[in-house]
Amino acid sequence: MVVTGAGRRVGHHIAQRLYQDGYTVIAHYRTHTPEIQALTELGITTVQADLSNSEQILAFVEQLKGHCHQFRALIHNASSFEPTSDDLVKVAEQYQQFFTIHMMAPFLINQSLQSMMVGEGTDPADIIHITDINVENPTPAFDIYGTTKAGLHNMTLALAKKWGPKIKVNAVAPGPVLFTPTHTEATIEQMLDETLLKKEGGAEPVYLAVKSILTNPFLTGCSIPVDGGRRLSKR
Repeated sequence: MVVTGAGRRVGHHIAQRLYQDGYTVIAHYRTHTPEIQALTELGITTVQADLSNSEQILAFVEQLKGHCHQFRALIHNASSFEPTSDDLVKVAEQYQQFFTIHMMAPFLINQSLQSMMVGEGTDPADIIHITDINVENPTPAFDIYGTTKAGLHNMTLALAKKWGPKIKVNAVAPGPVLFTPTHTEATIEQMLDETLLKKEGGAEPVYLAVKSILTNPFLTGCSIPVDGGRRLSKR
């Protein structure tokens, strides 16, 4: 199993839980964190790469090939998130960064490793893209972020058609699963008010969605929202 963006938060939780469930895990990170150190101490292989840089993406693929000859699943969690700037020079930089991390990196990694992907028994291998509920209900202030995540969703559909039956390709679309220290009380209150289940979900429900895909041999081209219903009502 390869998990990108495992240096913190949801990606770290996914990598740790996969390991606890008996999978061999390679965890990608951009910046070394205490969470990566914890994964290393568990015996998980960790690999550094800046997925906003195309040369480093390709070098990362070669490192993966050096670690394994076969891959059961690729889980693309690496992400960049910030509101769209008012400065067009900054916007151009943001668009390039979001596009490269959210779309180019998954595509190049998928394309490079797809011939090495092997499922369990007669079941197919898996590619899982972690997208966002902005794909379905965009937030205008995060339009570049949402646009590139929507591109990743479309890639899910295209690759599901391209690589079946050998590989299943699905997406998980989280909503308010983990608040950050930058969220104000007012923002948190608004987000919870827009969430039908009225709570912060946590990282575990995202992992459970990932696991449900891995263990279901008849699911491809799907997106599982893990948002407590917020996509239905968020403004």
